[in-house]
Amino acid sequence: MQQEYTYSRGFRIFVFCLIAPFALVPLLAIGTAMVVRVTSPLETFYGFLAGVPGMALVTYCINELLSVVASDAFSIRYQSFLYHRELLWQEVKGYQLKEGSLVLVPTVTGKRKIKISNRRGKSRELADWVESRYPDLGKISETATVADDKISTVAPYELRIARKTAWVLNITAFVVMMLCFFFLRSLPWLPLILVLLLPVALIALLYHKGQPVFIDRKKEPFPVVLLTIIFSAIGLFVFAVPIFSLALKELWLGALVASGVFAIGIIFAIRHWKTTPAKKAWGVISFIIFCTPAFFESIVYLNTFFDHSAPQLFETTVFDKRISKRKSTSYFLVVKPWGPVTSARSISVGKRRYEVVHVNDMIIMELHKGAFGMPWYTPQLLKR
Repeated sequence: MQQEYTYSRGFRIFVFCLIAPFALVPLLAIGTAMVVRVTSPLETFYGFLAGVPGMALVTYCINELLSVVASDAFSIRYQSFLYHRELLWQEVKGYQLKEGSLVLVPTVTGKRKIKISNRRGKSRELADWVESRYPDLGKISETATVADDKISTVAPYELRIARKTAWVLNITAFVVMMLCFFFLRSLPWLPLILVLLLPVALIALLYHKGQPVFIDRKKEPFPVVLLTIIFSAIGLFVFAVPIFSLALKELWLGALVASGVFAIGIIFAIRHWKTTPAKKAWGVISFIIFCTPAFFESIVYLNTFFDHSAPQLFETTVFDKRISKRKSTSYFLVVKPWGPVTSARSISVGKRRYEVVHVNDMIIMELHKGAFGMPWYTPQLLKR
């Protein structure tokens, strides 16, 4: 006879109330961007980052709360709108007790564990039944098993080369990122190295068949090459702080296309992995989350660095100032329409410039055509 184990309605409502604020973060970010007409790539990136963790958390919680665990005389199944798992009872190797949950460990390679929370109705009855028929496997590391699946067939010397490649990329990206903080004005070509590291990282993944993605580090799969992407993104953001674009749609479209190509390359590189599709999907998604803003800022940099057009100068007036205090304090100058900008815009500035400029002061805007035809501008001289 089939038995279902679900979360109670009261527990679902309670958790939904807890995660509701996280679901509102992306909507608030989009609404704020529309109201204040945000054009700064850095502000856009902050809004993007603010929404990603919240949406990931909300998606995970909703998927878990609406999931159903069903069992009968032949198997046990985990069903949700994101994925479906099933274990025949003869495929169960044993169980683990982790953080108030019962975890069924399979004997079949490629099948995933099934986790049953003790907050599900009648889960205690299922736990007693399992404990009476299967051994307690204790604290067996799931990540060690996954790592073994991925690298067990890799020759030691190939793995050493993959490690060295990953560390060379990471160290290079980290050093250049730090140099960008201190020598960007005197060495404006530094971010170009970070831009080049992005396709180099993809080539390394393809050459080593995805091995640099996850390297055995203290028996835990660790996304080594992902650090190269993160360091490159941070260094490029340092350059993009004072840059404002008039073609955000084109920038995001280019970034998404580049991220799509990168994702296809990763999928091709890890196609030989002996693991579940869910693990492969998570590896690809983790890269896309950081690759998209990195490629966005790469396009901003290339569009600016290779732009040799003569700048156009426009004067505008500051008619308001505001301070945004969230996790960090941001300073904005609200300026009147000027040149191709037909509405008031908020410009993010540093604290020192914010304190120097007053309402009704004149600001000179320097407008450039852009190497890729994407106009960009930056506030230059300030005068009373």
